[in-house]
Amino acid sequence: MDNTNIVLATNIQKYRKKCGLTQEELAKELGVTFQAVSKWENAKTAPDILFLPIMADLFGCYIDELFSREVKTEIHYDHCPEFPWLDDNIIRGVVCLGKKILQATDNMTDRFTFEVIGDAKSVQSECNIAVSGSVYGGCNAGDELVVAGNVNGGCNAGDGITVGFNLNGSCNAGDDIVVGGDLKGIINCGDTVKVNGDVEAEKIKGNVVCNSLKCEKVEGDVTINKEN
Repeated sequence: MDNTNIVLATNIQKYRKKCGLTQEELAKELGVTFQAVSKWENAKTAPDILFLPIMADLFGCYIDELFSREVKTEIHYDHCPEFPWLDDNIIRGVVCLGKKILQATDNMTDRFTFEVIGDAKSVQSECNIAVSGSVYGGCNAGDELVVAGNVNGGCNAGDGITVGFNLNGSCNAGDDIVVGGDLKGIINCGDTVKVNGDVEAEKIKGNVVCNSLKCEKVEGDVTINKEN
């Protein structure tokens, strides 16, 4: 069996579970049968290449991470002459202690904020992230994520997520999710989802406060703003 296919199968299952999705829910997002997803995760078949960017957006990761060759686990961060990622268009903010690239598990990255002035395609940092414009792809923050404009892609944050306008993409937050406009996507929240506009989602984990809600499954309390 091809090793690349096994790695892809393992990562699809890992990221799917991380986002709190069942095989049926992922299949519905992609417009395929759950049997197809099952075959992907068992390395019996591989997804069409056109599905990869869609899955990456859903999972809040990057396509190269779906084909991970366990690079990060093999790199000695104490001696890192080169950065441990591809030469891509993703904006990354890192903090180093000597030659060691600090991770969120080092319990120091929450003291730093990676600030992006203006818009960005995709942003990733083990630290807090603050973007003064909009993000047109995924965001991954080790701690808090704050975007002044819109986000059109998956978001993951170890702490809270705050978006000034609309958030269109699945999101996972360790604390509150606060959105100034509308929110659409699959939502996993450690506390409360607070949206000034409308929420449209297939699945929400966390309490919800919004103007209107369209969701098949909510694991938490729902409050509709009566003044709207």
